[in-house]
Amino acid sequence: MVFYIFKVSSRSKSVLNVFIVSRRTFMKKNLFFLGLSLLFSSSYTAAQQNPLEIKLKIADRSGLFGMSGPKIIRLTLSTKNREKALTCENVNSGNYYYFLLQNEGKWQVDADFLNDDLPKLTLSQQDVILHSEFTGDIIADAESTIVLIGFRKILALHKPFSFEYPSGEAISKVEMDIPQEYWPGNSKVTKYLDAGDKALKDQQYKAAVVNFNTILSDQSLAIFPLYLTAKEKRLEAFDKYFTENYSAFSRSVGSDGELKEKIAAAGESIAKFQYVVDSLADQSAGVSALDETIVPLMDRAKNAFQRSRLMHDSLRQSLDDFNVRWIIAGSSAGRIDFKYKYMVEALAYAFTSVNFGDSTAKELSVVLPEDLSARLKKYNLMESYETFVRIATARWKKKSALFPPDFLTNLAKDSLQFSLPYYSILKATNDFFNLNYGETKKEIFQVMKKSYDHELTGRMDDLRIIIDTREKKIPGEVLTHMRDGQLAEEKGNTDGAAEHYKDAMLISEEYAPAAFALGKLYDRIGDSYKANNFFQKAVTSDTIYYSAYRFLYINYFKNSNFKPMIDLLTQALARGNDFYDIHYYLGIAYNGAALYEEAIKQYERALELNPKSIDANIQAGIAYQNMKSYTKARDYYTRAIQIDPENQTATENLKRLDELQKKF
Repeated sequence: MVFYIFKVSSRSKSVLNVFIVSRRTFMKKNLFFLGLSLLFSSSYTAAQQNPLEIKLKIADRSGLFGMSGPKIIRLTLSTKNREKALTCENVNSGNYYYFLLQNEGKWQVDADFLNDDLPKLTLSQQDVILHSEFTGDIIADAESTIVLIGFRKILALHKPFSFEYPSGEAISKVEMDIPQEYWPGNSKVTKYLDAGDKALKDQQYKAAVVNFNTILSDQSLAIFPLYLTAKEKRLEAFDKYFTENYSAFSRSVGSDGELKEKIAAAGESIAKFQYVVDSLADQSAGVSALDETIVPLMDRAKNAFQRSRLMHDSLRQSLDDFNVRWIIAGSSAGRIDFKYKYMVEALAYAFTSVNFGDSTAKELSVVLPEDLSARLKKYNLMESYETFVRIATARWKKKSALFPPDFLTNLAKDSLQFSLPYYSILKATNDFFNLNYGETKKEIFQVMKKSYDHELTGRMDDLRIIIDTREKKIPGEVLTHMRDGQLAEEKGNTDGAAEHYKDAMLISEEYAPAAFALGKLYDRIGDSYKANNFFQKAVTSDTIYYSAYRFLYINYFKNSNFKPMIDLLTQALARGNDFYDIHYYLGIAYNGAALYEEAIKQYERALELNPKSIDANIQAGIAYQNMKSYTKARDYYTRAIQIDPENQTATENLKRLDELQKKF
């Protein structure tokens, strides 16, 4: 048996090579036909330049009586729709790999050929042998006949494969090697490699990494030599990105720039070095952390990350110290100015806005009133305020005292400089988070004694209630009803909320917050009678319940019910509530009842508790004016103006008093 093996290589562009293997001595006739075969093969192979096309001999002779020489077929890579312009997309679309089979010479492709000869044609690749599974219609023209055939896609187009055909005692075999431009995924790998190269050139290194990662994350593209190129260029992009940013970091921290600028630069560098550390090894891109090619850069990036973080923390600490040093120092740093007073007031409002009742909170969330926030911004104090809050929050998370000890110590020395008991407010907050409830309640009473700010006093009263609830170990069922009642109110379910509060009172009859919650609920819907009954219940159960007293006397005052208002506040004093607010509003009640001397006594006691109250001075002035004691009235109006020269009410009252005295 004789084998004819024809090989066409697109990579080497070599001509067709013919190998002949024989098992017996050739006769002259055999040598004659062999010579013809060699001559013919050389003629058509030498002319063959298209790497997508091969020629395969399927018979030694063709034509009438076999006088027309070997029978040759031409096989050309094609597409399902026989496009002339081939691309990797259309070649790899469809259900098969398609080839155009065309006759060479005088013979024609016909139905007999398709039935008898085509089944003998095989395509082999390593251990895979395929037969055509798709056959199109024969297309004939003046010179040739063509049919489209298809092979299953288990064929790997990026590897060489051979067409084989048995011819007599020989087997014709021709190898085809498809160029890369037609391999599946060629357009993708070239697109993203070109984009990555452009990004590298433009110094857009992160964009370059994204493009190279797109190639590396698609394992089907590993067939391309460019796949390894993408991996190398990816590392190059990371290296250039790191080197550029490390140089910028070194220049920044070594410069004479502002502290804030250095902190910002260090912060940006942390994120950039972290990006390299986190992204250099990427399993999806086939880059392991153990890959020796990335280890040196990974070590450099980790060291740079640590250095930049230490530098950032050190600079941040220096700036933080600078921003809050004056707040902590107070008057020990020199004369107290208005900025210090504004800051302390803001901190008092901020730290009493936290949710004291949430023992599971992971963040210490503070809220600052808009007017105080605007004032801090106006005087460029917001950065110092935010720094102080951040430091306090960090201390709270570490279970340390909320405020630096020196802050409260120095604030205590300066407390007389403030019109409100801010020291007691902030110390109570600090003691509460330290779980020192006894000291917290002492400071709360100091606030109630001296404060004329209803909001701050109310917050302190709420804190007192929370402590009492914990110390008295109120049953969890009661607290659940209270919480469910609040949720029902928020959803507008008034009846449901009332039921929960009443259930809480049934379980714990003397639990004043349940009665207070019912009072507020009825007050909100306009049922003053029921509201006042429950407020009265609250102050009976808890005789120092500031918030419940306040709702009651405000309701009486709105309806000019001065007698019950006087009775309520007199009773509050008898119960030990020697507080500014109680005296001030009892003075209002006496004034409304035209009992001016009694009113003056209450205003003067309120001023003993807090001499810096503008309102108490004005009301005392009004009471003296009603008694026609104009000199005394003038004294109190003048005191109010001395506290706040811009107070309109005091100024206008003094002006009217002047006009009144002129008439007499």
